[in-house]
Amino acid sequence: MSADLPTPWQPLPEPELVPYRPIEPASLRSLLVLAPHPDDEVFACGGLLAIAAAQGLRTDVAIVSDGAAGGDAAVRAHESRRAAAELGYAVGAGRLALWGRPDRGVVPDAALVQRIVAALDAGANEWLLAPSPFEVHPDHRAVCLAAVEAWRQRPACRLGFFEIGQPLLPNGLLDITAVLALKQRAMRCFASQLAVQAYDEQVTALNRYRAYTLGPAVTHAEAYWFPDRGCLEGGVEGLLAEVERLLRQRLRGS
Repeated sequence: MSADLPTPWQPLPEPELVPYRPIEPASLRSLLVLAPHPDDEVFACGGLLAIAAAQGLRTDVAIVSDGAAGGDAAVRAHESRRAAAELGYAVGAGRLALWGRPDRGVVPDAALVQRIVAALDAGANEWLLAPSPFEVHPDHRAVCLAAVEAWRQRPACRLGFFEIGQPLLPNGLLDITAVLALKQRAMRCFASQLAVQAYDEQVTALNRYRAYTLGPAVTHAEAYWFPDRGCLEGGVEGLLAEVERLLRQRLRGS
């Protein structure tokens, strides 16, 4: 038998590889979502934003780029404001910030890292959510890198990753069944983008798939990955090592 094959084969059970119960953000008090473009905040985290707003949590959203490569920047900003009003998060203590970096030109530089750090300080946010390292769009990957470095400067918060254009390996699934219709209405606010591609249908399908392990009562879910603090302390290299560990765990067993 090949030395590459694990002997004996002792596979981990499925619940150790993917959640079979949804996460409960009940104890959460505040969060900051980093959206690379206007619409990413809703496509990725619309259900979480709706739940957070309903619970009265401080919910901050920073849209990093102006979205101008995908349409008129002013129109896209207006669409994000409409979606925020629909979900109810950009009222009261929450806020929607437009950072205006060039679309397809976002760079994970010191200025962006410090902008994220300043936002965390202002909001005293317990969760920092960013695009996952599995994303393919360059702006998404840039925001991911900047978020990791910002967390290293403010490690008191919990860093989590969400999925938009590429699925991730989740260790947290959020039940959004009760707010699905609200998320879908918010997604329809992005008419300029839906005229190009049926993102709302594709995101709804992804959310439907994410309920696969959560039982019949959960029809739709959002997926998140919250890496251990230990790997994040190693920065990007620590994150890469954790991804490799997770894949080895699936193929090498316990």
